[in-house]
Amino acid sequence: MAHFEAQPIAGSKSGLGEGTLWDERRKSFLWVDVLDGFIKEYLPTTKEVIPHRVGDFVSYVGKRKSGGYVIALGDRLATVDENFQITREIDMEIDREVGRTNDGNIDPCGCLWIGVAEAVEGSKAGDLRRFDHQFNSSTHRKNVQISNGIDWSLDGTMMYYIDSAPREISRYQFDPTKGEIVRELPAIDVSDVTGVPDGMCTDSLGNLWVAFWGCGQVRNYSPDGEVLNIVQAPTALTTCPSFGGPELKTMFITSAQDHYQPEFAFDANNDKYGGMCFEVELPIAGKVDNYFRG
Repeated sequence: MAHFEAQPIAGSKSGLGEGTLWDERRKSFLWVDVLDGFIKEYLPTTKEVIPHRVGDFVSYVGKRKSGGYVIALGDRLATVDENFQITREIDMEIDREVGRTNDGNIDPCGCLWIGVAEAVEGSKAGDLRRFDHQFNSSTHRKNVQISNGIDWSLDGTMMYYIDSAPREISRYQFDPTKGEIVRELPAIDVSDVTGVPDGMCTDSLGNLWVAFWGCGQVRNYSPDGEVLNIVQAPTALTTCPSFGGPELKTMFITSAQDHYQPEFAFDANNDKYGGMCFEVELPIAGKVDNYFRG
């Protein structure tokens, strides 16, 4: 098992960084600053960080086949153009006192999966929803607490999903031609790791990379749950990883500021790196994210 050290990206500090995305069209890394309502963009060639304000809350950004992006704004979805200007809004009929959108991803069929996280701790009021190409919604999991990472194997036949509270990674057999869950498989137990599993991505070898909120790590698992590699960041509340760069071998990682859970902080009195993005070169390539066809 190899260990890698992620380095901070200058100027990338957010309050609660999440929702990572490599956009090969722009050759840039995108993430969301959730509670401040920004989609932020890092240009590796110039080292520039550009903020794009989209509202007062944003939890997800994904690529859209027709151009621009699809985003989640707490109680609704929206499409935005390449300048991040909203072109359409879709009401998700969410009571923000009960729940709010969190992480999401796009399946091999081009459908959008968005998780809803509970607003009241322990209420299990969250769920996991799928939006087809016409923005028709269906619910595929209920009684969710903190809906987080979602991704698929390279061939699309396995789906992985994280509700952080149970501290496990759910696995599903998946039909990539229909965009449907076929059946649930035994989960991967990660309760031995400090903190909880958060965002996630898969790589070109079919393995998982899971960010853990609490220990500052992205842990690499096989589809059966064997730990293969560990990436360490210099802050505790790591939230979401994505592969990017010209060969998809750069891993970008978001984080949150330590004050969200200071009990996990590496140095609570000197929160130097909390909320920053990090990058690390890996010997393993990721895969290009799917496009929403709606």
